[in-house]
Amino acid sequence: MATSKKTTGSTTKAKATKPKTTKAAEKKTETKEAPVKSAAKETLTPEEKARKAKLKETLALLKADPEWPAFLAARKESLLELRDKLLPNMQDVTRDHLRSGASNVSSSSGQHIGDAGSEAEVRDLTLRLLGKDREQLFEIDAALERIRLGYYGICEISLEPIPKKRLEVRPFCRLTVKCQEEFEKKYGSYASYLAKKSDDVGYSGLQNDMENVFALDESEE
Repeated sequence: MATSKKTTGSTTKAKATKPKTTKAAEKKTETKEAPVKSAAKETLTPEEKARKAKLKETLALLKADPEWPAFLAARKESLLELRDKLLPNMQDVTRDHLRSGASNVSSSSGQHIGDAGSEAEVRDLTLRLLGKDREQLFEIDAALERIRLGYYGICEISLEPIPKKRLEVRPFCRLTVKCQEEFEKKYGSYASYLAKKSDDVGYSGLQNDMENVFALDESEE
């Protein structure tokens, strides 16, 4: 009988020590996983870290401005008004262009060479105007998206706040005057700056629809 008591006691002790082993194993697993998580945080380059810190600083400045919410609401209203005016104009130009194209096809057999040249020039001009309107519409939509994301009013190159007066005149602008001048000096006055990376300020997935667009690499920023 004494022997059976000892056996039961040892069995109880064995059961009691089992959870301790499990906890120790869990601690070891957690210790092994910790370096992996910390390594993931170190994937940013020094330049990316500096830009991230600068963006945070600029966002804090805008948030601290008591007039910013009202100013932002006014700029959103301006952008929506511009969009409402632009869309009907683009539709009218497109409709007129299609109508003139259809009439040209029907009367092309008896058309004078000089008239044909004039109509071609008008057609090219119409297409250029549509291209400019399309580009402006894209910029308006991109600015509205920046308002939604909370990045509106931040220069996409320097990450400095864009002056309010500039935003009042051109509510869809992306850059400060200084950065705009430097960019145009390097790439030409007709070049448009657009962010390349999805995590950059001002990035829009629609940018692949645009032509003659340049974006700065990290080394050039």
